[in-house]
Amino acid sequence: MSKLGVFDISVRYGKVPAVNDLTLHVEEGERVFVSGPNGAGKSSLLKAISGAVATSHGRIEMDGDLLTGRAPEAIARLGLSMVPEGREIFCSLTVEENLRVGTGLRRDADAVDVDIAEIYASFPILGERRSAAAGALSGGQQQMLAIGRALMTNPKLIMVDEPSLGLAPKIVDQVYDTLCALQEERGLTLLIVEQSSLRAARVGGRMVLMRGGRIVSEGNAADMADRDALAAAYFGQSGKQTETAT
Repeated sequence: MSKLGVFDISVRYGKVPAVNDLTLHVEEGERVFVSGPNGAGKSSLLKAISGAVATSHGRIEMDGDLLTGRAPEAIARLGLSMVPEGREIFCSLTVEENLRVGTGLRRDADAVDVDIAEIYASFPILGERRSAAAGALSGGQQQMLAIGRALMTNPKLIMVDEPSLGLAPKIVDQVYDTLCALQEERGLTLLIVEQSSLRAARVGGRMVLMRGGRIVSEGNAADMADRDALAAAYFGQSGKQTETAT
C-alpha cells in the first residue's frame, strides 16, 4: 500500500478544468517533486489532497484512509500537513504563537514544548526571534516558520507548495537542506511543488511533470533535469522522451 494514493481525480473551478483524471502514488518516506508550467494544475493537486478544494470525481487515500470528501481539519488529524504557496503565516502573531497554532489538533500537549525546541534547533533564527511579530520576518524566515508550523502538527506527510518562491538561492539552499534533514530524522514523506526542475534535480528524489492538469512524465529528478520531457511539459512538444523515465 502506498503512503498516498491519488486515483483518477479531477478538479474544476466552475467550468474550468484544473486537474484531469490524474493518478499518483507516493511511497512511505519518498520525496516527490511536482513540476511544470504555470497553470499545469500543480497547486490544485495539493489543495485537492489536503481537502482545500473538492474533486469532481476520483478518490484520494492516505495509509488506506479515504481523504476524499473530508474537511481539511479531519485530514490534518490523519497526519497530513501542508505549507501553502505564499506561506499564509499570521503576521500579527509572534513566531512562537504561529508555531503553537499548529498544535490545536494534537492530543499530546506535554510534547508541544519539546517539539518547539526542536523547531528552534532546526531553524535557529526562529528561536532568536521567537517573540518578534511574524510579519517582521524576511521571506526566507517566514518560509522556515511555515514549515515549522506544519511540523508542529506532528505529521506523517508534508506537502509544500513552491518553497523557493521569491527567495534568494542561498536561502532556498538552507530551506531545502533543513527540510531534507528533518525528513530523514522524522521519517517524513514529502510532496513538493517546485517550479525549478533544476532545483529538484539538485535536491534529489522523484519528479512528476504536469501539463494541462495531467501527468506527462515522471522519473528520477536528476535524470530528468536535462531531458526532452521538460520541453514536453512546458511547451507541449512530443517525442520519445515524454515517456515515463526509468
